[in-house]
Amino acid sequence: MTHPERKRKIIELVSRNKSVQIAQLTSLFGVSVMTIRRDLDELEKQHYIKRVYGGAVLNEEELNKPYFPRAAFNSTVKELIARKAVELIKDGDTIILDLGSTVLQVSKHLDEMKGLSVITCSIPVINELDAYSDIRVYSLGGELYRENHAFLGSETESSISMYCADIAFIGAAGVSIEHGLTNFYYPTASLCRRIIKQSKKVVLLADSSKFGKAKIAVVGGLSEIDVIITDTGIPQEYLDEFERLGVEVLQVENV
Repeated sequence: MTHPERKRKIIELVSRNKSVQIAQLTSLFGVSVMTIRRDLDELEKQHYIKRVYGGAVLNEEELNKPYFPRAAFNSTVKELIARKAVELIKDGDTIILDLGSTVLQVSKHLDEMKGLSVITCSIPVINELDAYSDIRVYSLGGELYRENHAFLGSETESSISMYCADIAFIGAAGVSIEHGLTNFYYPTASLCRRIIKQSKKVVLLADSSKFGKAKIAVVGGLSEIDVIITDTGIPQEYLDEFERLGVEVLQVENV
């Protein structure tokens, strides 16, 4: 395993379990204590973790900032979720991709689709789709929020009302039985509500680390979702709740 691969796996472990121990990592990777300490020092400098005695914990303060490179967390699971999402898309569909880190992964696996139209406010998504000449891309206007690498605000929400999509793929910072879908702050939550209204089918992409959490900005209730794609780490109470609501649940392996 290369140095970058080992650090990426450490990030996945600490994001899933909230903490890791040096002894655990040396045993898992078969490397020395000094090697793991250097890895943790580097990850702390990048603000992914905080060092504690004998290990490290997730830097949740940094994670909860408006735009943080969340794609590095649970990256393997997020890619599996994205690949499963692509299976729901048919040639000729019109889809909306929001600005979530898991949704971004969907845009990386559309190379075999024909006649697709994609609506998005996300600059990283647009950059990914630029390479696919058979995909028509519609960029939503509005104010550029540089920390999100996306266009947001009232003009963006007005723009989305001009479209009707077959499927919308959305993310969420928190998924709670009590509070429904929530996001880090109001502009993203408000746009997501508009996206839901303009779509025939709404697909939530959320790894199991999002469940049981509620952030400040409410998007909507769980009943507004048609399909959720997650991993096998989803708590049973949420599976029961989605069954009660008639929401289809698709799961990928929690690797």
